Amino acid sequence: MQLIHRLLIHSCLLLLSLQAYGQGCDTSSLIIQPVWASQTDNNIPVELYRHYTFYNPDCSPKNVLLVHLVGTIGKPFQTQYFPSLAANNGFHVLSLKYHNDTSAQTACSSSGDIDCHYKFRREVIEGGDISPEITVDSVNSINNRLLRLIQYMDANYPSQGWGQYATGNTINWNQLMISGHSQGGGHAAVMAIAHPFQRVLMFASPNDYSITFGQSAPWTSLPHSAADSAYYSFNNTNDLVAQYNWQYTSAVNLGEGSFGDTVNVETNTCPFQNSHNLYTDRDSSGFLTNHGMVVNDVNVPLDGNGISVFEDVWRYMLGLPCQGVQLDELSNAQMSVAPNPFDSELTISFEQSALRTLELSTLSGTKVYSTKREGSNYVLDLSHLPKGVYLLSVKDASGMQINRKVMK
Repeated sequence: MQLIHRLLIHSCLLLLSLQAYGQGCDTSSLIIQPVWASQTDNNIPVELYRHYTFYNPDCSPKNVLLVHLVGTIGKPFQTQYFPSLAANNGFHVLSLKYHNDTSAQTACSSSGDIDCHYKFRREVIEGGDISPEITVDSVNSINNRLLRLIQYMDANYPSQGWGQYATGNTINWNQLMISGHSQGGGHAAVMAIAHPFQRVLMFASPNDYSITFGQSAPWTSLPHSAADSAYYSFNNTNDLVAQYNWQYTSAVNLGEGSFGDTVNVETNTCPFQNSHNLYTDRDSSGFLTNHGMVVNDVNVPLDGNGISVFEDVWRYMLGLPCQGVQLDELSNAQMSVAPNPFDSELTISFEQSALRTLELSTLSGTKVYSTKREGSNYVLDLSHLPKGVYLLSVKDASGMQINRKVMK
């Protein structure tokens, strides 16, 4: 039995303590358990990297399993912020090690077979002789590795509740959500053709585009068992690995267009106009950075408190309340807000005195408080407001405006 690992990397202890707002469970109880695939099935060869599982016994269980698939050459240990957030909100989470050395786009972009991407993905997911571009047998398929990992966790940690997600050798797909980055996001969407996942979360994906035929892969328009409303995507318009218009077109083909236009998370707050097609236009240096920043730990932008600036995006995609408190570093240097969360009074401080307008609104845009005062220190009596997350906007005579999320 492997050693149980607590979350002690990437400054995650601080991250998770702040993510606990509104959850009612102790994030320090989070258990991260690496598991060799070869432990789950004797027919799987020994590998250098492991599956990762996430479970918090202190949280009220949602009885939903989130399966996350990393991108090309990605390893489960490299993505822990997002799975940890899910586990600290009651999800069981499995991050799968699978055959991901080559991407579908690399193998199929210039293929003369219009269905090359679909066949490639099906072989990775199901195993067998489906695509000439890759060789994955049924033992090493995503489906078998997932089933064996569920069974292993149930056998070795029966009190954690993993057994509810499989009956015998059949996965109970309707109790699953699936997410994936890049190649993993494309696999997630293809798996949802056959299985009724509760949600399908795609990060920087799907990227399947045929250069030969000048179009997105036809599988993106196939009927699927998961409802159109289950699909959510989060991409970067400055992605240098895969063109954003490929991702956008695939998302529309999958049905996301029925839930409004694409929305920029940098200029909109959660719940992002209830759109299912979200994007950021952040632009960072490094070839892989923009492609990975939407979910990969090493690329995810963090605020001054070590919290992912995309926490509310992830919460929204998972179906959780919009309760992340995110601080803008520039605003943080110019304005101090305390305490946050607050109980009845909120103190706002500046280095210099000025006439300022202070407004508080709900995340849906309803104004609930407004005042205009001169000074450098403002104490607002907000005891009349219900508990929740609010957007504080402060503007001075020069037109400078600073926004901050606050929580009561």
